[in-house]
Amino acid sequence: MPAQPRNGLGTAAMVLGIVGAVLSLAVILFWLAWLPAVLAVVFGVIGLRYVRKGLATNRAMALAGVILGIGGLLVSVGAGVFVVARVHAVTEERQAEEDAARARTEAAIEAAKEREAKEKERIEAEQKRREAEREKEAADERARRLSFGQSYTYADGLKVTMAKPEPYVPRGTVLETPKNAAIIQVKITVVNTGSADISLYGSGMPLVRDAKGNLVYILTDGSGRMKLLSGSLAPGQEATGLTAYALPDGAAERFSVDFTYGSNGQRKNVIWSGSPS
Repeated sequence: MPAQPRNGLGTAAMVLGIVGAVLSLAVILFWLAWLPAVLAVVFGVIGLRYVRKGLATNRAMALAGVILGIGGLLVSVGAGVFVVARVHAVTEERQAEEDAARARTEAAIEAAKEREAKEKERIEAEQKRREAEREKEAADERARRLSFGQSYTYADGLKVTMAKPEPYVPRGTVLETPKNAAIIQVKITVVNTGSADISLYGSGMPLVRDAKGNLVYILTDGSGRMKLLSGSLAPGQEATGLTAYALPDGAAERFSVDFTYGSNGQRKNVIWSGSPS
């Protein structure tokens, strides 16, 4: 009795080849295709040997298994290479994006630091400017606190000087003066050292305070010697104001004279102080 044909391997090769081919074409299952594809090739080759030896009759099935197995392997390998390349490309893209984001973040941080440094420099410069202005104002304030006989020159060129006080003897009609008061004259001379006319409006009558800080009012007589500063001065022109005051007894050992000049918010005062004698 003739032996039965051994067609099992050829059949298995074709079945495994079909499975491998289907798996290789699947988007997410291609990585499983290599095992059935390899088995399909192996079983198919053995099946073809059986056919050549006359031990099997399903040459077509074995050959189909080999072809499908090889095709499944090629597709699986190609898909694997594609996936690996794509993963690598995506990884590189993400890395590039991360690098770009990191670079943008670092650039933003650096820009913020630069802005902070510039703002700090601006604040420090502004503080220095204000400190310089305060020092300048303080120095100017000190320069306007004088002793009798000293001078001060305003920014527009008006130079103002108060002569040392001298006793004043009233003549003519005089309002009643405090008993035992020390009567002194205040003589203020102004010179225009600038290049433009200067108005003396509002600076004619100085303020005088006694040793206790109380205001002392001007003393008037009928001699015509009193003169208030008024009008304006041309460049190089000079004018003198003369007034008299009665310092009350007990508050005459020291007094001050306040001369104010300027317009609007730029008015500044010069204060002379000292003994009346």
